Amino acid sequence: MKELSLLVLSFFISLFSFSPVEAQEAVTISEVREAGLRIVEITTEKGEEPAGKVILKPGTQDNFNITDANKVACQIIITLGRDTLYNSGPWLKDSLGATIRINGNTSAYYSNPLNMPYKLKLEKKADLLSRGDDQKYKDKNWRLLKDATSMNTITGMKVSQLLGLEWTPAYVPCNVIINGDYRGCYLLMETVRRNPRCRIDCDKQEGYIVERDPYWWKESQWFSSGWYDGSSMYRWTWKYPDEDSITTEKELYIQQYIIRTEESLATGEYENYINVTSFARWLLAHDILGTRDSGGANMYLKKYDSSDTTLLEMPCLWDFDSSYGITPGSFSRLHTSSNAYFSALLNSTNRAFARAYVSVWNKFIDSLYDKLTAFVNEYPSTDEGKALETSRTLNERRWNTQCSAVETDALKTLQWLQSHIEAMDRQIQLIDITDTSIQTTTNSQSANKDVFYNLNGVRICAPAKNGIVICKQANGKVIIMTRIEGSLTTQ
Repeated sequence: MKELSLLVLSFFISLFSFSPVEAQEAVTISEVREAGLRIVEITTEKGEEPAGKVILKPGTQDNFNITDANKVACQIIITLGRDTLYNSGPWLKDSLGATIRINGNTSAYYSNPLNMPYKLKLEKKADLLSRGDDQKYKDKNWRLLKDATSMNTITGMKVSQLLGLEWTPAYVPCNVIINGDYRGCYLLMETVRRNPRCRIDCDKQEGYIVERDPYWWKESQWFSSGWYDGSSMYRWTWKYPDEDSITTEKELYIQQYIIRTEESLATGEYENYINVTSFARWLLAHDILGTRDSGGANMYLKKYDSSDTTLLEMPCLWDFDSSYGITPGSFSRLHTSSNAYFSALLNSTNRAFARAYVSVWNKFIDSLYDKLTAFVNEYPSTDEGKALETSRTLNERRWNTQCSAVETDALKTLQWLQSHIEAMDRQIQLIDITDTSIQTTTNSQSANKDVFYNLNGVRICAPAKNGIVICKQANGKVIIMTRIEGSLTTQ
C-alpha cells in the first residue's frame, strides 16, 4: 500500500552487511550443558548465518536500523539435561523445521554479529516452552531476546502479571547454540500475536492489533493518525491482520477510529473510545518500572472487532531496556511525554482516566510490592536463578563482557523499588480526581485547521496520495480539492 521509493532508498548513506567476527574466548558445549538452563540448539542449512544490513533512517545522521534480514532455514532442538523437549526436524516447507532471522533495530545494531536478537518462525505450530498443553499454547512465532543478562525483562513481566494486563508474554531463560557454536544466554519468548488461547484475543475476521512504530518506514504497510503524521517519528504498523490480509476498508476503519480517539482527548469524550483501566494499567506498569525511554517503548493497541461495542485496549508490555532509568520517585517519561496519549488523559477535564489510574494503584500496590519484592528476592536462589548465574559467566567469557551476578542484580532492583514505590505513592495520592466541566465542543486541535474527507465521506488525515478530496476549512467552508505531486489545488 505504501512503499519506500528508490529515491528514498538512495538516501541511505550507510549500507553494509554484517560479517561474522571471532569471539574472545571459546565456550565448550559440555560447559553449556552443565550450566543447567534449557538449551536451544539451532542448525542452519549449509551453516548459513542470519544476516542483515545497517541503514540510516531517512533524514537522520545517527539513527541506525536493521533491514533486509535474511530468513535462514534451520532445525531447532530444545533440551533440558538429558531430556529432549522439542525437535522441529530438518526444514521442509509447511511441514518441518523453522526459519531464523535477525530481529530488532538499535539492539541489533549494537550487538556482535554472532550474538543478535532473533525471530524464529516454525513451519508447524508448537509450544517451544513445553507447558504441557500443546493445543493451547502452540504457535509458529517466537523470539530469542538478549535479555537474560539483566533482571529488567524478568521483573517487567512480573509487574505485568501482577497488574493484570490482558497478556503477559511467557518466557524461559536459555542458552543458545547455533551451528555448534555457543552464542550466549537468551530469553526464549512468545511474540505479540493474535492467539485467543494464550496470547492476545481479538476476532479472527474483524479484530485489530497495531503498533505505534518508529521504524514504520521499513514496512510495506503503515498508516498515520492525527498525532502521528507529518514530521512525527511514528506511524502505525500491523501485528494483526498480517500485511497480506489487510484491505483498504480495514485500514480506513482502524485509522479513523484512532483519529477519533485522539480528537476525544481534547473534548473529554475519550471514554467512548478507550478502555481507561487498560490504559491506566499499562502506564502504571511503566511508572512502577521507571521507564526512561518514551520514544522507543513499544506501544500496542488492540480493538477486538469493528463493532461499536468494543474499545481500544493496551493488552501487553514490551521492551524493558530502560527500566530503572529515572530518579526514584519520579514518573516514567511516558507519563508526561507528548509522544504518547497519557499526559493529555491525565490533564483532561474528564477525570475518569485519572480516577482509574489512582484506583488501580491503590488496589494493587500493597500486594504488588510485597509479591514483586518476594519474587525478586527469591529468584537468585531458585534452580533457574542459579542456572542463569552460571550461564551469565559463560556469556561473559564468550563475548568478553561483564554481566552483574544475578544476586547483585536482584539486590539493586530491590533497593531501587523500595525508594521508588514509597515516593511514587506520595505523588499519586496528590493527583486530583475531582470532576470539572467537560469540554464537549469541537476538538480545539481540529477547530483551527482544515479537515479532509475522502469521496465516501470518511475522515482522513491530510491527503498523501494524488486524487480528489473534500476539504472542510477552518472557516466552515466546504470545497473540493485535488492533490497532484504533493500540492493541493482547489477545483
